[in-house]
Amino acid sequence: MMKKYLVLVFIGLMVLTGCSQKKPEPKKEPVVEVNETVVEEVVVPEVSVFDWQQNDELIKQGKAAKMVVVKAKRVLVLFNKEGDVLSRHRVSLGNPIGTKLKQGDKKTPEGFYGIRDIRGDKKYYKEILNDYPRPVDIKRSKALGFNPGGGITFHAQVPWNWDGRGDDHTLANDWTEGCIAITNHGMDTVLSMIDKNTVVEIRE
Repeated sequence: MMKKYLVLVFIGLMVLTGCSQKKPEPKKEPVVEVNETVVEEVVVPEVSVFDWQQNDELIKQGKAAKMVVVKAKRVLVLFNKEGDVLSRHRVSLGNPIGTKLKQGDKKTPEGFYGIRDIRGDKKYYKEILNDYPRPVDIKRSKALGFNPGGGITFHAQVPWNWDGRGDDHTLANDWTEGCIAITNHGMDTVLSMIDKNTVVEIRE
C-alpha cells in the first residue's frame, strides 16, 4: 500500500512539474533593415552631328567635300569626302518654313547646289554664291506663275558687327532675305576649307 502511495505521489509530482514548466520561446531572428534607394534613369537626348553646341566649332582642318544646312536646326556642317565632320556653325535664315518658290518670299531653297562664286562683300564681309535657281527650280516656279528669284548666298555679318561682339545677336533671329548668315569668324573657317567643287546641300 505504501508503495502504491509513493508511486502515485511521484507521478503527481511529475505531472505538476511538467505543467508548470514554461515552453521555450521561439528563437527570434535578427531583423535586418534594408534601405532601398530607387534611382530614376535620366534619359539624355541623343546629340547628332547637326546639333550645334556653340556659334562656331572647328572639329578639324581639312578639305570640305560637302556643306550641309539643316534649316530646322539652324546649323551648317562641313564634311570631308570620308563623311567626317570638319566644322559646325550656327546660322540664321529668312523665312525658314518651306523651300523657295518666288522672288521676295524670303525663303531658303532646298536641295543640292553648286558654288558659283566666292567673294568679298562690302555689306556682309564675305559671301558664297550658290547656283540657285537650277532648271528644276525654274520649272517649278514658272508652273506656279512665279519668278524664282536668285542671288542666294552664304554671307556673314553687317559692318557694325564685324568685331564679333554681336555674334549672338546676329544669330538669335531669322533676318535675311532667304540667304544663310553665319558669323565673320565662321565664314573665315568655312572659306579655309571649301572651293568651287564643294557640294551644297540644304535640307528642311
